[in-house]
Amino acid sequence: MMKIVKFIVRIRFFVLIPIIGLAVAAFILFIKGGIELVHLLLEMFVETANTGTKSAIIIGIIEVAHVFLVGIVLFLTSLGLYQLFITDLPLPGWLKMNNIEELELNLVGITVVVLAVNYLSVIFGEKEINMAAYGVGYALPIIALAYFMKIRSEMRSSENGHVTAITEALSQACETTQSPDKKRD
Repeated sequence: MMKIVKFIVRIRFFVLIPIIGLAVAAFILFIKGGIELVHLLLEMFVETANTGTKSAIIIGIIEVAHVFLVGIVLFLTSLGLYQLFITDLPLPGWLKMNNIEELELNLVGITVVVLAVNYLSVIFGEKEINMAAYGVGYALPIIALAYFMKIRSEMRSSENGHVTAITEALSQACETTQSPDKKRD
């Protein structure tokens, strides 16, 4: 029996594969975004007359922000998996992950931001496209993810309410069972 328990405890370290992979991918995206940002800034300042319209600059900035956001998603996922499966890290409270639901909600929130940034790059693009179709295509997943977050938080608050009610009931039951003993003394 103890061998099985030890084996199960050691299996959790297989999560290091996605943790390291996601951290490396995030690092690569941060470097790529940094290089793109430097190129964009040099282009803006050195070749001011040749940069094109303001929308081209805005699209460039949005695309760089998109690369950084995807890197952040990967990095936060890596940190969250490490905290959930390996050990706690000395991080600020807003970066701590206590359960898989918190990781899911953070990922969903960041995914909504990434989708919004993608849509902004389409809006500022100079291509002739059907904006309504793109708007619906981006809005539907955002609405679905927002609904998911709402349902998840309602489930969590109702679970907390049930736990609180159970805790109160147990404490009242303990008080009533202890009070006759106190009267005997």
